[in-house]
Amino acid sequence: MTNQEILPEQWMPVLDDFSKQHQGWITTVEIIGAAGDQVEVSGQPLVGISAALKDREAFIEIMVGGRPEDHVTHIIDAAKRLWLKPADAPAHEAIKVESEDGTTTLVLFERVESPDHLLRA
Repeated sequence: MTNQEILPEQWMPVLDDFSKQHQGWITTVEIIGAAGDQVEVSGQPLVGISAALKDREAFIEIMVGGRPEDHVTHIIDAAKRLWLKPADAPAHEAIKVESEDGTTTLVLFERVESPDHLLRA
């Protein structure tokens, strides 16, 4: 399956639904830009992803962290394109966001089985 581009008018409801379905999934936020690739956060649970329009510019916020001291909010200013990437393995997915300045933010998700599931194995 190929990447699915989401139109800007659908960002808010799609990201709201995505957040509800993936809350708690282990998240990595990678920034790809002129300075190269940088991992901003890795191994933290997803709190949520939201989109907003202000003064005709789109903003996307990615919130991760299981405890207050681990909380990170990554804000993507001037977002212009958003894709949902299909799972390349069971329980893995990604979101890709391109900004006006050419920076790409890649958010990778990994589902962790609940302890109840592990106890039944």
